[in-house]
Parts: sequence; C-alpha cells; structure tokens
Amino acid sequence: MSGSHVLAPLIAAGALSLGACSSPAPPTFRVASVAVTDESPEAAVLTFRLLGENTSDRALPLRTVSYTLALDGRPVFQGERSAEVTLNRFGAQSVDLPVTLLTGADRPALEGEVPYTLSGSIVYEVPGTIAEVLFDARLRRPSAGFSQSGRLDFSALDRPITGPMP
Repeated sequence: MSGSHVLAPLIAAGALSLGACSSPAPPTFRVASVAVTDESPEAAVLTFRLLGENTSDRALPLRTVSYTLALDGRPVFQGERSAEVTLNRFGAQSVDLPVTLLTGADRPALEGEVPYTLSGSIVYEVPGTIAEVLFDARLRRPSAGFSQSGRLDFSALDRPITGPMP
C-alpha cells in the first residue's frame, strides 16, 4: 500500500474526531434589568439580572461569573460568584449578580442619573468526555465576556430602578 493510501484514512479519522470535539457557539449575555434589592444607611445592594442565550444544540452549564461595576467611569465593585444555572439548548436563562455599594460621607452619593458599565466574564462547561476532563484539569475553561453601559437612576431608592437606560 502506498504512503498516500495509508495517510488518507488517518486524515479522515482525525478530521472526524475533531468534528466530534468541536465546541458549540459561546453563549451571549446582556443586562435585562437592574433593581435595588436591599438598602441601609451604610449600603445599597443592586441586583443586575443578566440574560444568557445559548444558540447551541447542547446545554451549557455556567460555572463562575467574575464581574466589575463602574459608576461614572470609576470602578466601585468587583465580585466573583457561582452562576448555578445551565443554559438549555437553544434557550435563555437569567443570572442575578448582586452588587453592594457602600454609602456614607467618604463614598460617592447614589443620587440622580449616573452612567454605569457592568463588565465581566462567565466560565461555562462544554459537554463531552474530553471537554469535561480538560475542564476538570483546568486545561480548558471556555468563557464568554459581557459588557454593557447605560444610565442608572438613583432618584428613588425605595423602588426598583430601571436599566439599562440609553
């Protein structure tokens, strides 16, 4: 058997195995809403609700969310938490991200309209035996980034604020 006859089946097998290990399209995320969910004289808690969308034919378990909130161009909060949800195939799911803002004399006032940027990334797990082994070994941890800017209206902290506002 000539060398090209031997190589052809090997190349075909390699291509098929790569196709079987192909990654689904990464999920996308956007801010769906923002609300004040708790407040005291010392702090206010905002909850940003992200909407994640999966256009893949495979469910994607979301793992870790790392995120930063900037108000008026200044970073005011940085956090990391477990997402604790799975994006179903061809589906959407919300993820709530709490942000604690300290208030007081040495902190910026939370009043009026303030420009914001929420940005971060979400680590997700790709289905499949090889992908799971690589994930568990911390060799491959796919992630999807997100960033959204808008304006938050702090005029009335006793009711939900609306966002994102253009």
